[in-house]
Amino acid sequence: MTTPSLHKLPAPPRPLLRRRASLPRPETVAAARAAAVQNLLEPYLYDYAGFVDLVCDELHDPRSRPRILEFGCGTGRLTVPLLATRSDVEYHGFDRSPSRIAVAMERVARQGLERRAQFTAPFPLDPRAIGEVLQGHRVDFLLLPRFLQTVPLCGTEASSPHRVSFLAFCRQMVKPGGRIIVIEDVYGESAEEHARLSLASRGMFRAGLIANLDRVHRALSDADPALGARVGWLPGDPALLEDLFHRVQRPDAQILPLSTWQRMFDHLGFTYRTVSHPSQKALHLFTIRC
Repeated sequence: MTTPSLHKLPAPPRPLLRRRASLPRPETVAAARAAAVQNLLEPYLYDYAGFVDLVCDELHDPRSRPRILEFGCGTGRLTVPLLATRSDVEYHGFDRSPSRIAVAMERVARQGLERRAQFTAPFPLDPRAIGEVLQGHRVDFLLLPRFLQTVPLCGTEASSPHRVSFLAFCRQMVKPGGRIIVIEDVYGESAEEHARLSLASRGMFRAGLIANLDRVHRALSDADPALGARVGWLPGDPALLEDLFHRVQRPDAQILPLSTWQRMFDHLGFTYRTVSHPSQKALHLFTIRC
């Protein structure tokens, strides 16, 4: 099975545990390895647990057969709990990396939920192409987990969407009464505040890795033997910690202060609610009512 086309909605995938050929082909071996490493490390830097509960609570709205669209679904950290919340959920995940999608499909298949999930990767940031994939269907919930930070702040071409225009496009894809749910890590309002947030994030990341060092070592040794061999030096190797930290980051991310996100939503006329993470102070969830 090749990577799903942007111009034709793919059929529901076959059970992946019995047919490995159903997985999308990774871009390269290095890309597949990077996706596996990111999948292992990301929970130690970005704890979505509390936010997952809030998102799943939204799905208990008494509408029938809710449709969910997720941009930047990555390795499927939100996909499985969303599908498990209701048996009538229809889900479509977009990501720019076929390697990350392959991990997500494996995760969904292990839970026996693959027949209700479809994925597209890679995809251009083009509203017309995205609309063709969705065949004009609007959705009840649109999720953007740390995806907007990868959308350019300013369009480079006349037809290229920027962050505000892409958010306006997202609003058009959601049914009246639906929700856009945004998860973003924010920049401090000042250099001093950002330094505090960054230091706290790195501290929690390091503490989580060290507390689970044996598990991390085994998992990384399977995913990337060379990196796994280095992890034994983690407690006393700041350079290794920084390397691991950056493997979870999005290289094209443009992080904004919280107040800038809120001004952007106000400019678009959105009615929204902001929830900050109880311990990871840079992480915020915005629920936009459509």
